[in-house]
Amino acid sequence: MEESFIEGIEYTEVPVSDLEMALDWYCIKLGAKVLFQNTELAAVDFMTGPSLFLVKTSDQTTSTFLVNGEDHYSIGFKVKNIEGFHNYLKGLGTKVNEIKDEGVVGKFFTFYDPFGNMFDVHHISSHSYCEE
Repeated sequence: MEESFIEGIEYTEVPVSDLEMALDWYCIKLGAKVLFQNTELAAVDFMTGPSLFLVKTSDQTTSTFLVNGEDHYSIGFKVKNIEGFHNYLKGLGTKVNEIKDEGVVGKFFTFYDPFGNMFDVHHISSHSYCEE
């Protein structure tokens, strides 16, 4: 392909059953900023990355999908203090899995928002992948 039409990922969407509760969760608890909202959806931004659209639905659905019968996330968050964020989420009563250390690759864990959407959180190791 000679011309690249896609410049990047602008946003992703997750289903939520209660838009006001979702805005509280993502903005007040996780630090996102509201870009816009109406009665059916809201867009929020974090410090970096694509926007996250919170789409109101009465359907019983999530952005989480299955891999070999196990829940799998579709969105990953990058953090500087993984242990601090992990403890913060646990303090909120969030369903959160234990931190796993993958050595050079870094540490990660997964958690669920109040609507059943699963997310990955990772912290890249300070080690370089390439040795000189």
